[in-house]
Amino acid sequence: MKWYLLAVTASTLLAQGVWEPRAPYPVRVTEVSSAVLNGRVYSLCGILPDGANSTALYIYDPVTDEWSEGPALPIAGGADHCNVAAAGGRLYLLGAIRTGQNFVDGNTYEYDPLSRQWSTVGRMGVPRGASGVAAIGSSIYVAGGLAGGRPVAAFEVFDTVTRQWSTLPEMPTARDHLTAQAVNGRLYAIAGRDGGREFNANEEFDPATSQWRVRAGILTARGGLASGTLRNRIQVFGGEGTRSGRPEGTYPQNEEYDPATDTWANLGLMTNPRHGLYGATFEGRIFAPGGGPSAGFAFSNTHDAFFLPLPEPPAIFPSGVVNAGSFREEFAPGTVLALKGERLTQGERIASRFPIATQLNQSVVRVNGIAVPILYAGPGQINFQLPYSLVPGPLSITVTHLGATSTPYQAPNAVTTAPGLFSLSANGEGQGAVLIAGTSLIARATRDAFSRAARRGEIVSIYCTGLGRLDFPPRIGEPAPSDPPARTVEIPEVTIGGAPAEVSFSGLTPGALGLYQINARVGAAAQTGIAVPVTVRIGGRTSNTVTIAVVEP
Repeated sequence: MKWYLLAVTASTLLAQGVWEPRAPYPVRVTEVSSAVLNGRVYSLCGILPDGANSTALYIYDPVTDEWSEGPALPIAGGADHCNVAAAGGRLYLLGAIRTGQNFVDGNTYEYDPLSRQWSTVGRMGVPRGASGVAAIGSSIYVAGGLAGGRPVAAFEVFDTVTRQWSTLPEMPTARDHLTAQAVNGRLYAIAGRDGGREFNANEEFDPATSQWRVRAGILTARGGLASGTLRNRIQVFGGEGTRSGRPEGTYPQNEEYDPATDTWANLGLMTNPRHGLYGATFEGRIFAPGGGPSAGFAFSNTHDAFFLPLPEPPAIFPSGVVNAGSFREEFAPGTVLALKGERLTQGERIASRFPIATQLNQSVVRVNGIAVPILYAGPGQINFQLPYSLVPGPLSITVTHLGATSTPYQAPNAVTTAPGLFSLSANGEGQGAVLIAGTSLIARATRDAFSRAARRGEIVSIYCTGLGRLDFPPRIGEPAPSDPPARTVEIPEVTIGGAPAEVSFSGLTPGALGLYQINARVGAAAQTGIAVPVTVRIGGRTSNTVTIAVVEP
């Protein structure tokens, strides 16, 4: 009975969504603001542990799970509680304050990611920070906020095309530290506070009629909260207040509003409850960097992403699993495979750290019931590695995303070797992923900083997968060793331009996962040209054919 209850609880939590840790924010901060622009999360402003305001702009790439730094803010000395949104391919900062200081910046700043430049493009009618901000098309709406230390009901819109501000009817409830989102062309201003009073207000503005109306109130009144939008619904999470019931004074509640039915529902609690942060939605996930773990001046570099389950389980296409080098249905121990299907995950993610995990973007691939390392996960494709210890024979492959599992894919039996040569076109044909040994130059006809033709008598490095057993295989998910390198038990036969090529090394590429490398000398009798064929034979099986350029010495 206990196991049954645990299973039911786990299933229920997955149905309500899951929080996943992501690369930590570069600094510990609270009162930070974020927006998604061109597939990246831009985060700025905030209060640092030493009391200073952040002047940095940090940019997060959800695919690589890495942060970088952009040009500093145009506000000397920085600010906090900044009103931030993105529209028309640019980032906007529309009002800011500094907590504890008599400072309000009402300027409108525009950031162009192409020129990496900030410029001042306007000034709002009521300068303020800690507002609810949302974009609808090319217009950015700013609702309420703090002006002169007091909450206001001011409501304005900035047209990013004309760069003009317009005053709109005031929000029904004056408040600050609220959150706002837009769904189906309407804006929703949710929660917030007025001093010690916390609101459960949910007020909808329709730009078509220029009118407000009161909607169903949020289940948990609070301020300093964040939000995002998934599937035309609004997810509202975090915040701080006296009624949280937690010693930290922060709210873990994650509640969802459906504008179509005007109803609220509870989602899974935040793993790391915080206040003083924004939510940034991109490709089925809400990213939430920074924020304070306890009420008031508390700081963190926590960064989480929130997922909701997909309506249907993942599906693997017929003949949808292939050798990532040859693109044939040929598999061997240690081979990197490409799996194609639909609803495999939400958004894209590349494994960027060792050991390579068996869960990426909340998706897991299992081979004969065993979770395997995932190198890349996207909605339509997952690249993963078969274990080096795999016993040749039947293969049953599944994909699980947020608790929903695909129908098992019955693949052709694994064999001892399945050589697949990588090509630059990533389809197993054409120019091979072959370098001049000891360089980063591709062995192709173009002569530039990245490539040149190989010469007869010169050693080239052929990159491939599926060469089978190794003398000292690394542990699952770990990078290949360099001293000594892991070598294949069998020595391959390499043919370049119709002539045998002497093999000096065959094994794993040091520092990589599942990537085999063959160093072979181009024979003196090899044909020359811009598309000279290269093949590998090992364990009685022959690879696909790729090409390189070969010239006379």
